[in-house]
Amino acid sequence: MKFIPLPIRCLSIFGLSLTLSACDTPPTLVDHHFGMAVQRAQAQQSQHSPARQSAAPVPDTDGASALAAVTRYQQSFQTPPAPVSVFNIGIGAVSAP
Repeated sequence: MKFIPLPIRCLSIFGLSLTLSACDTPPTLVDHHFGMAVQRAQAQQSQHSPARQSAAPVPDTDGASALAAVTRYQQSFQTPPAPVSVFNIGIGAVSAP
């Protein structure tokens, strides 16, 4: 059995206890509010939150325009828009002063 000097033993015990004590730290103020910004941003993305619970139609939308919007949305998946060439962007266009 090899003898380890006392200062090295004390330092190793101190380091081990310091390492283990780091696992038992209380949560900080940041930990208590973790995720609150995301929850607040999600809540603010709804313009009128009580409207989610009601099944009433939107007052500014009539049936014909709603049907046209849904049809146009569904057709956009059947025939995708033509690709736009990015090589000629800004060529020949008049730039603002």
